[in-house]
Amino acid sequence: RLKMELPTLPPTSSLTSLEDFVNAVSILFEPAPPLAKALFEAHQKSAMKDYRTIISVAKGAIGGMDSEAKLEVINAHPRIGQKDASKLSKFSKIEQGMAEESKVISVEEQKILEDFKNLNADYEKKFGFKFIIFVNGRPKKDLLPIGRKRMKNSRDMELATGIKAMLDIALDRLKKIEQAEKAKKTSRL
Repeated sequence: RLKMELPTLPPTSSLTSLEDFVNAVSILFEPAPPLAKALFEAHQKSAMKDYRTIISVAKGAIGGMDSEAKLEVINAHPRIGQKDASKLSKFSKIEQGMAEESKVISVEEQKILEDFKNLNADYEKKFGFKFIIFVNGRPKKDLLPIGRKRMKNSRDMELATGIKAMLDIALDRLKKIEQAEKAKKTSRL
C-alpha cells in the first residue's frame, strides 16, 4: 500500500504571478477563483509574509464576498464520501482515506458512502451548497450523525459553519505540510 506524499508550498515571497499564487493557495483551499483572486489582490497590496497570514486574510475576504461568491468558494470543496477520486485534490484524497492504492471497500464502508450520498443530496437541496466538515482524522461513520444534526440548522448558520470548517481545513493542511517539511529537514541531519 502506497501513501501519498504531501504537496509542498513555495515561500510566499516567490508568489508574484497570479498563476503561482493560485496554485499555492489551492493546496490549502480547494481551487476557488473568487477566493484566490481576493487573496492575490491583498497579497499584491501588502505582501503576506506567510501562509498563516493568508489563511487569516481569507476569513475577512470570504466575509466581504457577496452570496454568490461565497457559494462558489464553499462549493469548491468536494463532497464528503465522494466516490470519484479523480475529482479530488491530493489533500482531499488523503483526508477522505483514499490515499492508498487499490483500497478494498468493505460492505460497511459502502453503506456509509451511500448514506453520505443521501445526506449530501438532502443537505444541498435544503441549503443550496455542499456539506463541509473538518474531518480531522475522524472516521466517516462518526461524521454522519453530525451531518444529520446540522440539517436542523438555519442556512446562515450552516454557511458560517462551512466557511469556518474550510478555514480549519486550510490551517490543518498547512500544519501537516510544515510538519512534513520539518521531518524532512530532521531526517537529512
